[in-house]
Amino acid sequence: MSMHKYETRLEDYAEKYADFFHFRREDGILEARFHTNGGPLKWGLEVHHGIIPAMFDINADPENELLILTGTGDSFLAEFDRESWARHRFHEPFDAYHGYDIFYKDQTREPFALINLQIPVIAAVNGPSIVHAELALLNDIVIASEATYFYEGHWDGLGIVPGDGVHTLFRELLGPNRGRYFMLMGQKIHAEEALQLGLVGEVLPHDKVLDRAWEIARNVFMNKNRIQRRLTRSLLMQPWRELFTKELFSGMAHESLACYDYWPMKSKTFDIGNLIERDGGKGRI
Repeated sequence: MSMHKYETRLEDYAEKYADFFHFRREDGILEARFHTNGGPLKWGLEVHHGIIPAMFDINADPENELLILTGTGDSFLAEFDRESWARHRFHEPFDAYHGYDIFYKDQTREPFALINLQIPVIAAVNGPSIVHAELALLNDIVIASEATYFYEGHWDGLGIVPGDGVHTLFRELLGPNRGRYFMLMGQKIHAEEALQLGLVGEVLPHDKVLDRAWEIARNVFMNKNRIQRRLTRSLLMQPWRELFTKELFSGMAHESLACYDYWPMKSKTFDIGNLIERDGGKGRI
């Protein structure tokens, strides 16, 4: 049996994930740009699920030596796809399909699909991130545009348990007390504060962020030995792998279980598209 049988090719998976990723590759550097219909990404359940096999296919492509993750336009991930949530019946009573088949089954895999990449990852955060901050922050190098801010809407916007990995992510990045405050108080952490707090490594003008990511890719990573590059990635990501293995499954179980008692989208007045404008956050951000 050929050892190359299960390798992937960019021309195959670029088409497979074209609904939410636009790819370009030069000299082993793969840029994956989130989008919806060519504009800023709208977060839906198909994207949530699709990121998992997308990362596996990126990992299995021998032509990929580094990944740059970025968004389209003025936001990284700052809007929800209302139609996707409706298609998956999230306006109906919360049941096992929502709690297990969507929430638990996908979110106990999605962070690991990113963590387990064997190539370095640079996040070029081109604007606001209000959901799944691990996609921006759980990477080797994180740089951001001046217009970037981070918001965590589980508790403040949805009123549900923040158990999908943000409980681990923000505790580690901000410290226990500051992390809890951020998750519970409906704050925005803007780019300069994010830099001071250590969430990001650089803040740049919007039109400079992606170019800087490519510069870092070439001058910090791609000029090093291939095996050294990959094993440095493995070593530096190992603490995250251990923490998420320990805490993510319990966190998602807590989040999903509590949603059986209270799920905000059952209310006809709740609009997932305006998450950060909910009553809890509007007065504080």
